[in-house]
Amino acid sequence: MERSDIDLIHDAMHEPAQVARYLRALADGLEAGLLRLRSGEREVELHPAKLCTFELRTTTERQRVKVQVQLGWREAPGGRGSALEISSK
Repeated sequence: MERSDIDLIHDAMHEPAQVARYLRALADGLEAGLLRLRSGEREVELHPAKLCTFELRTTTERQRVKVQVQLGWREAPGGRGSALEISSK
């Protein structure tokens, strides 16, 4: 079984406008081929591949609505990028 390393987790309540800004930065970073993420002391730089998997799932249970988005791609040979912060510039 292959081990999965967790580089960064951010789980917090935000206003919808802030969530939209995060999603726009993710979209811009995907198009640019570079995602810089930072939460607290944790930082990671990701380089999306030319082909990405995209999964969207919605659930509703007891008036609680969830939308889950999952993106994925294979890293190029040579491993991970260096750590930095979320932006598309």
